[in-house]
Amino acid sequence: MSIPFNMNRMKETELHYPQRFASMMQKDYGLLFWNEGNKTSKESNHAVITDLFGIESSLRNIEAFYKAKGIHPCIFSSLQNNELERVSTPLSQHGFKMEIKEHLYFLHDHESSVKPAEGLIIERINELDIDIMETIALEYGGDWTIRVVERHLLHPSYHLLGGYHDGELAALASVSIFAGYSRISDVFTREKFRGKGYAATMIHNLVLYHKGISQNHLYLFSDSLATARVYQKTGFTRLAQDFISWEAYKEA
Repeated sequence: MSIPFNMNRMKETELHYPQRFASMMQKDYGLLFWNEGNKTSKESNHAVITDLFGIESSLRNIEAFYKAKGIHPCIFSSLQNNELERVSTPLSQHGFKMEIKEHLYFLHDHESSVKPAEGLIIERINELDIDIMETIALEYGGDWTIRVVERHLLHPSYHLLGGYHDGELAALASVSIFAGYSRISDVFTREKFRGKGYAATMIHNLVLYHKGISQNHLYLFSDSLATARVYQKTGFTRLAQDFISWEAYKEA
């Protein structure tokens, strides 16, 4: 790898990730993402406050922006050190509810020890057919997720892979290519196929697939210890973090 890994560069990639499936506006205080065709998706409709000075004015602007579009205001962490203690009181005063996210970030830096499960055929998915949409809607997160994936598929640097068992979709995973950094997401195994090693097989193959198309640093995050163990087996090492991931939102 010619460019050394840089945590701040990874954070910048992470913050701009929603631009692939939502519109984005740069403001003096941060970023605004929105998709009026998918209003229930927080991933598609949220703000990020990167400049914590003058936060009261920033919050008023954010609330007015999303209210005008008929979208509930939502704010995601900007992944800064000590950010939460600076924003929690103003957010509470403005009526936002806060939720801490147990996001653990991992970087791929060594070979996988996974023995791929037999019988899983990996293919790239370029468009969603009715079977895939029904699977996502019923088992992964509803119509808003389908709208995210549909828009994401329009971007040539988004690679969605499906794992098929006897012709039936069993698992999904994706990788998005940015400048110097690539992000794995959409990792999912259908309930009826769990416990067969398909998640590890998908990540193992996605890493090999990524090596064939990019020399980027490859990263992901996990919100559970069970999936974290899978990622470690497939060659990922947990990164030291100086930040806490969180969401703040208004229901009305």
